Amino acid sequence: MNLADLLFATAERHSSRRAVTDVRSGRSVSYGQLAREAERVAAFLKAEGVEPGQRIGLLAPNDLSYMPAAFGLLAAGACFVPLASNLTPTEIAEIVREVQLNGCVAWPKAAPLPSAPGHADESARRAVVKGGDCDGYTFQWIDRGAEPPAEFHELNAAFIRFTSGTTARSKGVVLSHEATLARVEASDRVLKFSEEDRILWVLPLAYHFAVTITAYVRAGSHILLCSDTLPRAIVDGARRLRASVLYAAPLHFERMANLGPSEPLSSIRVTLSTAAPISPTVMERFESVYRVPVGQAYGIIEAGLPCINLGNEGLPAASVGRPVPGYGVAVLSDEGTRLPAEALGEIAVRGDGLFSAYYSPWRLRGQIAVDDWFLTGDLGFLDRTGALHLKGRKKALIMVAGLKFFPEEVEDCINQFPGIKESRVFSRSHAHMGEVPCAEVAAQPGCDLDALRAHCARVLSSYKVPIEFTVVDAVPRTPSGKIRR
Repeated sequence: MNLADLLFATAERHSSRRAVTDVRSGRSVSYGQLAREAERVAAFLKAEGVEPGQRIGLLAPNDLSYMPAAFGLLAAGACFVPLASNLTPTEIAEIVREVQLNGCVAWPKAAPLPSAPGHADESARRAVVKGGDCDGYTFQWIDRGAEPPAEFHELNAAFIRFTSGTTARSKGVVLSHEATLARVEASDRVLKFSEEDRILWVLPLAYHFAVTITAYVRAGSHILLCSDTLPRAIVDGARRLRASVLYAAPLHFERMANLGPSEPLSSIRVTLSTAAPISPTVMERFESVYRVPVGQAYGIIEAGLPCINLGNEGLPAASVGRPVPGYGVAVLSDEGTRLPAEALGEIAVRGDGLFSAYYSPWRLRGQIAVDDWFLTGDLGFLDRTGALHLKGRKKALIMVAGLKFFPEEVEDCINQFPGIKESRVFSRSHAHMGEVPCAEVAAQPGCDLDALRAHCARVLSSYKVPIEFTVVDAVPRTPSGKIRR
């Protein structure tokens, strides 16, 4: 199967229905137009010699033209490798090298990518799309003959997505068409998208296209593409266009909540925070301002959305919910044994939506999984209702004189202090203690750091209190909104 077929099926049912609207300009594209544009791009790529299974990059910003380019890539049979437009040339070059990129589709303002060393096949020529929403997009070969590992051809690969790399080197994750569809079907049993939904979209398409956009298209929903991600623009877009779903990162919810008193967002039926854990403080503040509960999902590239908490089912607000149908979730000890409820351990996931392989170094999932369980590297526990609670990344644990804690716990404490916008807690090596915690804080002018330190000392055990607080304009984050550890 091919995920582009979901677009074509929806276009047959709802040709004239709006598929995507640019919130800023008000310009819309119908499902019929989107399908025709995707077919145009697919025909263009096939005419250039693109063959099934070749790794083809897409370098473009959040724009109406992104979706036909992406679905056109898939319809041509290529394996779609998203390249975010805010990546540096060095970062793009690393992805090109890691996945042995054969070619690249790029928006008109993008500079040509360098061809592989010694590769002369049409390296200077860039073919140009003429007309349509992707007018001016270019295609170039980078290393036309580069071959993937032999097993790659058996996977029916749809995407190679790169992990966020918050604590370690980013990895190329291979997702098949079948696994991506399984993720869509699993999440939709909970989220229940329909043709009546209007989804306000603020996340980078290069990092979040695979499952969510495919789910919206499959349902025939109306996607409201909000390229201006400043909090007032998001609130205005949601209110003016009567969005029914807000899918965003914790950072967006935090900044929207910080705007202060507001009229309720009465049209919203579902808010979903993903990409990183969201603090209870932010959830409470957002609900108090907009009268809408914040749901959250456990989203990881290797597995999709195995757990969802809509925030209206009586589950603990701090949890990411129970496993969705089609997934199993367990908490394992360091020895690999399954732990009982409330016990902290490493989160493991299994299900049809799991990834197929890591591309470089090449490792099939079966070579990594333990009895079909994928070990996520996240620590957490299942409560007695079966809901999953995240505590932090295994590699991000801070150990002070043998005592372990998660930076998220300290960040939540700091973020409750008046005048603090956001914070990042990290460790620094210490000759006697092993590690000590430090904090960076984005604060309003005049914030009293001595009072902040005293607040932390009242709430936290002494070894968790940062030994120094540094004021910054903003904490460093990955493109998908996670705090960079």
